[in-house]
Amino acid sequence: MARSKKEELNYYIVREDVLPDVFIKVMEVKRLLDLKIVPSVNAAVRRVGISRSAYYKYRNSIRALKSLDDGALSTMLVVMESSLHAVSLCLGVFLDTGARIVSIQQSPPVDGLVNMLITYQTGGRFEYEEHLLYRLSETRSVVRVESLRQT
Repeated sequence: MARSKKEELNYYIVREDVLPDVFIKVMEVKRLLDLKIVPSVNAAVRRVGISRSAYYKYRNSIRALKSLDDGALSTMLVVMESSLHAVSLCLGVFLDTGARIVSIQQSPPVDGLVNMLITYQTGGRFEYEEHLLYRLSETRSVVRVESLRQT
């Protein structure tokens, strides 16, 4: 039975060894395409041994979940005043909480404000995100902090 657009979907975390083979093969096709090991979907499905229709049926239904031991990647948007020490104060908060910074993107100042996107890894300590949000919001020169969830 088809679900209506407004109906909420449920998600589950399932170990790889209990998944049907078709899902594992779909993930392999996605990996081959992402790494550009094969030139097309046709080549990838032939190499893995599933039909194109099976790939297209399940490709949006499964994705890899980062190991909980490694910690998931998360991104924060930090809007701050354009001052000499604002960036270093924010980065200091990340370092103090033990988050490993993966990337930083900073906009040029507009109307005296700078937007920073900081992608970080928590090392499996998800409970620190709320603490990190609080600490950043209390940091001098920070105007707004927003968590942008990632998988």
